[in-house]
Amino acid sequence: MLINIDPLLHPDLLHALRGMGHGDEIALVDANFPATANARRLLRLDGVDIPRAGEAILSVLPLDSFV
Repeated sequence: MLINIDPLLHPDLLHALRGMGHGDEIALVDANFPATANARRLLRLDGVDIPRAGEAILSVLPLDSFV
C-alpha cells in the first residue's frame, strides 16, 4: 500500500510519471483538446479539473527550476 500518495494518482499515471526523464513533458488539457489524435500516451482523469490534477501530479513530481 502506498502511504501519503494522492488518490488521484492511479497506477498507470504513477508508472508514466516514474518513467519520465530529462526533457520529457506532460500536458494537462481539458476535454476540448483533441488528445486521441495528438497524444502518444493518453491517461484520463475524468471528472477532475486541471488545477486539482496538477496539484496531485506536483505532489510527486516537482517542477524543474533549471532554465
